[in-house]
Amino acid sequence: MSVDMTVFKDAAPYRGFKDKDWEILSNILKEIPIQMGEYVFKDSAAGDGFYFIRSGKIKISKQVIPEGKKIHQEHLLTVLTAGNIFGEMALVDGAPRSADAIAEDNAVVYYLPHAEYKKLEQEHPATALRIQDLLVVTLCSRIRAVNRSFEIIRFWCT
Repeated sequence: MSVDMTVFKDAAPYRGFKDKDWEILSNILKEIPIQMGEYVFKDSAAGDGFYFIRSGKIKISKQVIPEGKKIHQEHLLTVLTAGNIFGEMALVDGAPRSADAIAEDNAVVYYLPHAEYKKLEQEHPATALRIQDLLVVTLCSRIRAVNRSFEIIRFWCT
């Protein structure tokens, strides 16, 4: 059963994708409805694929123990909405998850397992390359956002 990829087609990060890419992806992605408050994945879980957000909001957070405290506190990293991807580091390095992903409200995500991506590389290398480009742009954007936050922290601490 194919999934509806229209929410992604006009979004800036996907402008290099062709109609054929959307057709291929719509037939291999797995649609997963997520209820509000439900985990998509937890920190340290196996990193076995990544997700496209079709609808809803997904909160990415990390449980931390602040210095001098004994109780975990949630550190919000970001909240992502329709058209975004998350869990992409798993496709790049295959390492365990580095944060929690939790539905902020009812959501629908499309999942691309690592095994399906490997198959995509063999059968449709141009589409796989466009996904790699998407992952690189996404990762760079997120690193730049972290760098900006450190600049803000440095400014306030001086």
